[in-house]
This record gives sequence, C-alpha cells and structure tokens, in this order.
Amino acid sequence: MNMRVIGIDPGTIICGYGIVEVRNNSPVFITAGDIKMNGKDSLPERLKVLYSSLIDVIDKFKPSHLSIEKIFYHKSIRAALALGSTRGVAMLLAAQHAMPVTEYNPTQVKMAITGYGRAEKQQVKEMVIRILGLNSSALKLSEDSSDALALCICHINMGPRLSPVERPGSRLQKRK
Repeated sequence: MNMRVIGIDPGTIICGYGIVEVRNNSPVFITAGDIKMNGKDSLPERLKVLYSSLIDVIDKFKPSHLSIEKIFYHKSIRAALALGSTRGVAMLLAAQHAMPVTEYNPTQVKMAITGYGRAEKQQVKEMVIRILGLNSSALKLSEDSSDALALCICHINMGPRLSPVERPGSRLQKRK
C-alpha cells in the first residue's frame, strides 16, 4: 500500500496543508492549499472553520500519516498558545482517522528539503517544486502550503521504509 502524508503548517489565520503520496519510492504531489480564517473572528470560531475544512480535505484525500510543524519559538506567549490550539485540532483529526502523527521542527524540515537547516522560505519552496516535479507557473503555492508539502517530504525522507538512495531530495537519489 502507498503511504499518503498530509503536512500541516499550522496558523491561526492561514493554515497551509499539502498531501504527498509515495508511489514506487517516489513522492507524488496530490494536493495543497490554504485554509483561511477571519482574523476578526474569535479563536473558537476560527478553530471551528479549521476543523471542518480539514475534515473535508482528510475525507476527500484519505491520508495515512500526518506530519506537523512543532512550535519552536514565538514572540508572544499568547500567539504560541493560539498556535497550539490549531495544532491540537489537526492532531485530534489525525487521532479520529487513526493516522500516526509526527512532529518536525523547522530546522529538520529545511535540512531534509535543502540540506541546510537555516534555508530561507523561498529556497524551501523552490526545492519542493523541484522534488515534486511541479510546474511552478501552473501551480501557485503559498508559503504556507509549500511549507506543508515540505513537511510531507521531510516525513518521507525520515521514513524507515525508504533507503537513503531512494529518499526524495537525497543527494544519493538517482536523477532522471
């Protein structure tokens, strides 16, 4: 059976998601997008929008694993707590759908995608497009959805089912 990973880049106004499937040891883009919430709404109202939107994505695309960004640092404790709530919604949905959850910090994701843990967002986005073989002019990825796809690729790279040569983005990967 193929592994299908949903990556979640949590946010309280915009939550990016992406889904990548492993077919024949290669990553295949399935979908990506943003869930936009009204910043003027209360946090519970935004969480309700996030919950119902993520249910729709999960029910439609049936991922088998969830990879999500860890909270690593935030300027405001209030913002960090709100961000924790969005992560909680995603984790609850994963539990309801019997999906294992794996958390990655931003440095791990950047390292898995670019080989450099302090890469800029644009570098990550360009590598995501390259690794997934996407037509960048046809698909307009936001930073949030690109980060979510990067989480998927990171999870695939870290997965024990693939050898280092077969891992997408690996320096040892055979180029076509």
